[in-house]
Amino acid sequence: MYETPYPVRSDLKQKHLEAWRMIASPGPFLDARERVQIVHEARAALSCGLCRRRLEALSPNVVAGVHDAVSDLHPALVDMIHRVRTDPARMTKSVFEGVLAAGIPAERYIEAVSVVCTSVIVDTLHNALGLPVPDTLPPEPGPPTGQEPPRVVDAGAWVPLTDVAVEDGVFGLPRSPNIARAMGLVPGAVALFFLAFRAHYALRDVPLDINQAQAEFIASRVSAINECFY
Repeated sequence: MYETPYPVRSDLKQKHLEAWRMIASPGPFLDARERVQIVHEARAALSCGLCRRRLEALSPNVVAGVHDAVSDLHPALVDMIHRVRTDPARMTKSVFEGVLAAGIPAERYIEAVSVVCTSVIVDTLHNALGLPVPDTLPPEPGPPTGQEPPRVVDAGAWVPLTDVAVEDGVFGLPRSPNIARAMGLVPGAVALFFLAFRAHYALRDVPLDINQAQAEFIASRVSAINECFY
């Protein structure tokens, strides 16, 4: 899976494999087959004709058409997956509302976003190393697992955020940043994404041969190049 002359940490390989296994297992609101199909759609988006035309347009919303889908997922879900994978900087609330209008609850939306983002982490490392993206694992049988009602709060975002304590002080900021709260409506989605994410980037004790300040500089620069809103 990592036949490359570049050194790849063993813990990184292990976390990727764990994430792949988790994707191939039933989630809280999506079964394993759907979760694996989401990975395939995210990859197909990179060569999708409609996605390419939208990227070339001043606004993606002025370009109509049908995605080059590779699954039987709902078209509204396919559209969201392709947009998140190819043009996240221009995602608007109308896309989210279109998913809800198609009868897809916010929980399934959030879980799908988590699977897409996790697959991007794994695939991007492989691309950087000049390796083909890894095969998905066979989906496990069984229905979605469901979940206990999470502690969330309406904080003005598209979806409820994880309910966390607020810092005392002038700014009244939450103890946990919104990027960690954004998928709080589906705790399993948070767990999947950060399983892969934390192996690459940590807020402290970063396991690299560079110091924390250098890691933060690189992360900020990459985020700026990728037009990361957060």
